[in-house]
Amino acid sequence: MVEKKTEQTQTGTETNRMAKPRGRSKWVLTAALAVAVGIGAVIGANGGKGDVYAAGEAGEVQKGIITVSGQGELQAAPDVAYVNVGVETRAATAKEAQASNATKFAALQTVLFEKSKLAEKDVKTTNFNVQPQYTYNEKDGTNKVTGYVATHSIQITTRDLINIGQLLDNLSAAGANRMDGVQFDTEKQDQYELQALEKAMANAKAKAETLAKAAGKQLKAAVNISQSSSGSIPVYNKGLMSAVPQAAADSASTTIQTGEITLSANVQVSYEME
Repeated sequence: MVEKKTEQTQTGTETNRMAKPRGRSKWVLTAALAVAVGIGAVIGANGGKGDVYAAGEAGEVQKGIITVSGQGELQAAPDVAYVNVGVETRAATAKEAQASNATKFAALQTVLFEKSKLAEKDVKTTNFNVQPQYTYNEKDGTNKVTGYVATHSIQITTRDLINIGQLLDNLSAAGANRMDGVQFDTEKQDQYELQALEKAMANAKAKAETLAKAAGKQLKAAVNISQSSSGSIPVYNKGLMSAVPQAAADSASTTIQTGEITLSANVQVSYEME
């Protein structure tokens, strides 16, 4: 009888041990149901409608953001011109070519500083070189020096845009035989850039309002703005004359059309929506 009772006691102990985990599972299940009910209550309060926002790490709500690009462009009359001219001289020796070139360039300086009253800071040398000329001998495959070419090129900055044609004619008459182009630009870059940026911002806002309306949202304040690029597109008159015969220069006066320069700005703007 004693042995049988001991067996029953051991069996009861094992049963109790197995029962404990069941009690813990019950509590875990109860907690999970509570969380599910809480989530359901939040969704139910929203009625299943409205925006779905992502919660941040600190619990703040990230509101709807729309990002658009804006472009602004305007045309303006140029107020400065950069005239590129030069003297090219050929001679049998390098010394002769350089000396002849210097004489012709001195005549150009008279036109620039005395006749046209330009400031020295507005005239700068862009290229000066003396190079040999070769003739190729097909029989023996050799090159023979036949002379030398001296070149002196300058860039002239002028704000007298009306008389650019006359300036070119005077330089040609003085010995300039290379006319490498005229570039028109503006010295009011900062002023025009601000105007272009205003247009770019207005363009970005118009785009954002259209997109927000199509999405059934209301556009609010800009939360981030970045400027991608801005600048002017100058007007070029290239290759006016590469080698101007004197007779052609005397036949008619040169006419230069200034046209208009284009200034542009680009921005990227992020707006808040609700």
